[in-house]
Amino acid sequence: MHIPFEFSVAVRYLFKKKERFISISALLAVIGITIGTSALILATSLTNGFDGAIRSKILGIETSAQITKKNGGLMMENKVIIKKVRATKGVKAAFPSLRSEAILSSSSKFGTVIFQGVTNNFIAARLKKYIQAGSFSNDAILIGKPLLKSLKLHIGDPVKLIIPFGDISPFGLIPKTVSLKVSGVFQTGFYQYDHAFIFMPLLTAQKSLGTLNMISGIDIATYNPYDAPIVAKRLSRQFQQFHISTWISQNANLFYAMRLQKVIIFIVLFLILVVSSFAISASLIMLVNEKKADIAILRSMGAKKAQIRSIFIIEGLTVASAGIITGVITGTLLSFLMGHYQFIKLPKDIFYLNTIPVSVSPFDIALTVLIALIISFFSTLYPASKAAAEDITKQIRQ
Repeated sequence: MHIPFEFSVAVRYLFKKKERFISISALLAVIGITIGTSALILATSLTNGFDGAIRSKILGIETSAQITKKNGGLMMENKVIIKKVRATKGVKAAFPSLRSEAILSSSSKFGTVIFQGVTNNFIAARLKKYIQAGSFSNDAILIGKPLLKSLKLHIGDPVKLIIPFGDISPFGLIPKTVSLKVSGVFQTGFYQYDHAFIFMPLLTAQKSLGTLNMISGIDIATYNPYDAPIVAKRLSRQFQQFHISTWISQNANLFYAMRLQKVIIFIVLFLILVVSSFAISASLIMLVNEKKADIAILRSMGAKKAQIRSIFIIEGLTVASAGIITGVITGTLLSFLMGHYQFIKLPKDIFYLNTIPVSVSPFDIALTVLIALIISFFSTLYPASKAAAEDITKQIRQ
């Protein structure tokens, strides 16, 4: 097998014992590229995992789209409209619901909650899998486990729902108090729902608010949640008098923040790779200064400038490849270990999750390798061009 002389010379320069200092410099370059590559892979795996887990949590409980009045008020529970929504292409199910805020009071404590009146079909389709104890029944509530503990409640305990905007009197609005009981406990893993939401039958919610046959909106489930914007456009054409929102638009600020975070992390780690590539340039510049005589001899024997340039480019890319391969292995291994053993815990009262999820993407790994190779290639150009431009006459005379 014929090995190009440029490659054989490059490898000889890289591992020859005489250039120990240069070899140490190359080793440092390998370590730098390894750290940069592994950090970029680990960071993208964490951001991908976090993004996927957040979307999964949101889609686990929230519906794909929602129909509400344009002014944000209540709307009639129109069965004809609901039937038309269900018949729309892409819609899997539609659930009328009534949502409002109130104060939930136990015998010893109280807290602000969002109560949502829903149908049995909604519970079966969206919430049943999260119910840990009890059931969904009339004149009773399903409550999140953390909220249950904070109010010191148990299944079967009586509670009072205090609605601020209640009955009208000569003295103004008098808060309305509704007596209910706890019939079940759920835990979705979604902080916002577990700590602030309670669910009750739609009719119970309507009676509590004094708004019979009224709903705040229609929750829509699509066959594919990511088709929600397309389905929303179809619904908008049919129901121009209503406002159609999707889970993507409702959480747009959150998704934008996550994308921005990923871009910033990528830029920072990209700069780390750029800085690491300076070590490749430095080691090649030292090697060029050391090998001026050899370069002159090779040129006098007929080697072209392009071949001399190739020798040092190959050497630089060999160093970079060693660092990239090691970085890919290290970054992927750390990602899998972090995903399996969950070393880092997140505070539940701040984040939607209590652990950092990890999702290793082959595309992101390939992109990282490509970026590292491009950066490394450009870092070899100046030393390689400097070697090719050496004055061979001067070196031979010396």
